Amino acid sequence: MRAASAPLLAACVLVLSGCTSPPSSGPAEAPAAAPSPGQQEQAIGRFEGLQRVRALQLEDEGQWADAAWTWEVLVVLRPAHAPYRERAAALRQRIAAAVAEQLERAEAAQRRGAADQAATHYLRALALQPDHAQAADALRALERERNRRLYLGKPSRLTIQRRDGLEAPPPRRPPPRPAAGARGEAH
Repeated sequence: MRAASAPLLAACVLVLSGCTSPPSSGPAEAPAAAPSPGQQEQAIGRFEGLQRVRALQLEDEGQWADAAWTWEVLVVLRPAHAPYRERAAALRQRIAAAVAEQLERAEAAQRRGAADQAATHYLRALALQPDHAQAADALRALERERNRRLYLGKPSRLTIQRRDGLEAPPPRRPPPRPAAGARGEAH
């Protein structure tokens, strides 16, 4: 997750810079004075408090992936703050354990031939850890197999059925040709 922290840091800087500078009303206005260090610290403190509350709410709601990102933002904001680092690490461990459990369940369902249940478990693993390559690859393989089973060797165009629930009329057939002797010709 450290490599993904750089974009988060950039986003935090942009958000924080937006919090500290007043909006400009036009070019005729005199440049605003730079915010004082106290104002900057207050803005950072408000942002930090909101992020902490959000992270805790997301954890309580079971949205662990979003909560992990939010804890990472706080770790980037305050790298020396040990409780943020510990909370982020603990959540990463819980996510890893939950992903492993979902992968085991998916593989067991796949062995039983329950492809839909396996897909559900792979999706749950990806919800917890969106960049999990094994779960994504397994889900793609399930989808390829499902498509092969359902569509391979079948006509590419399905017939259209009437929507009003009535039977569609039988297809029209050309009238039968009269036999060569039945044309009324004499031999």
